[in-house]
Amino acid sequence: MTGRLFEENVLAYVESLRVAGGYAYMAGGGFSVYGTAYASLIRHYFGETIDVEDGAKAVLDRQDPETGYFFESCFDDWSPPVGAMHDREHLLLHTTCAVLPFLQEIGVKPRHPLKFAEQFRGSALGKWLKERDMTNPWLEGNNLLFAGQVLLYLHEIEGDEGAREDLEFLFSWLDDEVDPATGLWGTNHGAGPDHAIYGGYHQLLLYYYKERKLHKPKAVIDICLSLQTLDGGYAQAGDAGACEDVDTVDVLVNYSKRFDLRRPEVVWSLRRCLTHILELQNKDGGFPYNRNRPFTHNGMKGTEADPGQSTVFATWFRVHTLALMAELLPEAAELFPQGHGFSSACSMGWHDPGTAGFEPLPVSRLTETSMISRQCMRKASLLLDQKWRRAKGRLRRLIGMTGPAST
Repeated sequence: MTGRLFEENVLAYVESLRVAGGYAYMAGGGFSVYGTAYASLIRHYFGETIDVEDGAKAVLDRQDPETGYFFESCFDDWSPPVGAMHDREHLLLHTTCAVLPFLQEIGVKPRHPLKFAEQFRGSALGKWLKERDMTNPWLEGNNLLFAGQVLLYLHEIEGDEGAREDLEFLFSWLDDEVDPATGLWGTNHGAGPDHAIYGGYHQLLLYYYKERKLHKPKAVIDICLSLQTLDGGYAQAGDAGACEDVDTVDVLVNYSKRFDLRRPEVVWSLRRCLTHILELQNKDGGFPYNRNRPFTHNGMKGTEADPGQSTVFATWFRVHTLALMAELLPEAAELFPQGHGFSSACSMGWHDPGTAGFEPLPVSRLTETSMISRQCMRKASLLLDQKWRRAKGRLRRLIGMTGPAST
């Protein structure tokens, strides 16, 4: 697929979601705060100017004047079930932190102060951090990014100097909590390395943005590479979702641009994931969260998607993942003929393309990457042969126990 055709297909899907006031979350839906923010940011990747009037008013209408939270219309008559992992506060933070980058790109400020941010200020921040359950680093990674993103907004956009001090306190806590063995959060509390990567991706964005010291880069890269499965995604059960893939790809790209570690394997891994993601694109131009399972956005009412169904959230995250790959892969860069526009606000759609790093490896010539690929394929073939020989041996022994042997 040419870059121009890819762009046209994705933007056609985005246009199909246009409704009164902005965009829907998925086909057939009504106006959505998420849909409008993500659809606008997708357009931004392909160099399209986001019109100030294009959904801004309807989004601003969905801000609570008492708390400053932005919220979807479903919150008017619905709340997550009691005990749900993604409770109401998490969903409100998630929605608000999706809206803020959209508003920053179009130069519009919220109508009301972000009063909810008081939980991240001064002594309240220390109390909030003590409540984090780092046995679940994937969930808490989102929460930690939300706190950092809001503090950055208050400092950089609102000019609140105290927010910079609160952010420094957050970084100090994160540095103290990192596992010295893995360079991630949660593995020192019993969490698996996969969830540590999926969670760590979020607060690592804060580290890149503020150019903070990264811990144990080789261990982090090794863990990322170990997560990839035969289908090219980064979920050990296969059928990786948009989150698992972007979380791992973002870490691989950022660490590869900063450290000269296992780069041939990183590039080969990204190329496999590139194929995996492009194969997921639907005929409507959008992307599903994953191919074979239904998906609901944090359990939120009105976002229930069938297996393989396109949603704006999944499409935004898949496009962002491909744009990240374009930092290292020429063939991924070809998907964005006009360049790609990451969000300028530190958020899940942010990346610093100016980070000092390596030149992309060319596709056409024989590189270390292709040599690594052949070596890995040979090792995989030998391993499969060994497993098959052992399986045949067990089968022959079983047959010998239960009946006459055959040739």
